[in-house]
Amino acid sequence: MISIFKNINKFVGKSEMLDALGVFCAIYLMPFMVFYLFLFAFNLNKLEVFFYPVTAGLFGAFVINKIIYVFYKEKRPAELESTKTLILVPKNPSFPSRHASLVFGISFCLFFYDIPLAITFLICSCFVGVGRVFCGVHWFRDIVAGVFVGFISALTIYNLLNYILQ
Repeated sequence: MISIFKNINKFVGKSEMLDALGVFCAIYLMPFMVFYLFLFAFNLNKLEVFFYPVTAGLFGAFVINKIIYVFYKEKRPAELESTKTLILVPKNPSFPSRHASLVFGISFCLFFYDIPLAITFLICSCFVGVGRVFCGVHWFRDIVAGVFVGFISALTIYNLLNYILQ
């Protein structure tokens, strides 16, 4: 997994455009995704299409990840002297990625509502994950774990909310 990280992070500083794209994906793509989802749901007049997926993402990022952080504290790649970072390094543990857990939780939950939108969001989520690795704040395995946490949180929240609300 370290070699995957190094093969992605080695391109930092080679191109201003690539660096800007990496920073955009790592920081700004996620808020755009959430805003777009809100507009999409509002336009359909089905706010559950927004609230269920966002709840699933938040559950993964701030509940499941917090539980994992208690038992497993992984250092970030930015702590290696050979790592090039482009963004502020978060203070919380690296594994699993909170950003990946959030965006993949949203994306997987969207499969219950709109498959083409879910696929688009999965692709965007991959860009978020690669951007976080590219910018030097996550190992590749952190992103893979975030995908898994997102999947589990999407299933859990969708089924739980449907059970409670029906």
